[in-house]
Amino acid sequence: MKKIKLKILTVVLIIIFACCFYYGVENVQNTNEEEKFEILSDAIKRSAVQCYAIEGFYPPNIEYLEDNYGLVVDHDNYVISYHVFASNIMPDIEVYLK
Repeated sequence: MKKIKLKILTVVLIIIFACCFYYGVENVQNTNEEEKFEILSDAIKRSAVQCYAIEGFYPPNIEYLEDNYGLVVDHDNYVISYHVFASNIMPDIEVYLK
């Protein structure tokens, strides 16, 4: 009888440990995605400001930044809303996760 209780306790502890491990891994993955999102948003804004500082105008689109300023965008995972009002006004930049 004591051996059966010990086996049940062992199985329950293993299940609890596995659940905690899964939750921890999931939490790390979510944090990683949020950081990637912030890094991409900041990189686009910095590239646009750098373009304005060097060339005197904000870039007309994201492709211009990718071609001329080395910006790398994962278009499979992110959608970028880039609206230019005038070449001397900071564009409205929004990044969305697909």
